[in-house]
Amino acid sequence: MTAPPTKPALDDGDEEPRLGTLSIASWGLLIGAIGQCCFYWRLFPDIPKWIVQSVSFVPWLTVFIISCCNRPPFGPRPFRRCLLFAMCWYAVMTLLAEAFYFFIQPPPRGHFPLFIVARVLMYCFGAASFFVFVRACIQLRRYETKSDA
Repeated sequence: MTAPPTKPALDDGDEEPRLGTLSIASWGLLIGAIGQCCFYWRLFPDIPKWIVQSVSFVPWLTVFIISCCNRPPFGPRPFRRCLLFAMCWYAVMTLLAEAFYFFIQPPPRGHFPLFIVARVLMYCFGAASFFVFVRACIQLRRYETKSDA
């Protein structure tokens, strides 16, 4: 007697990443970008806020634009590269903020440390969305190699 067929695992490599999942995960990047803005505003109060915002929101805007469509706007390889671009941009901006904080060390202002809130937003939301993006990149890579063969 054979066992009844089971439902295939979600990460079997046969399916493309769901764009709705990426769109929801992109909101984590949005919240993380808000944390980056707070971090940079506190480090550099003289820089106009629109410059900091435009640089910090690039990863979220990239993922949001490519994942809000019903169908992917392009093939799996450029789609995966856009996800990698967004993750690398976010990671570099976060590491740069931490390096600036290490070297500049601004004096505390008030009793409530804004840097703690900014770090919670950057790491708990922004960096946590990388789990979804990395899974999507792995699925896209499997789809690329399967379709190339």
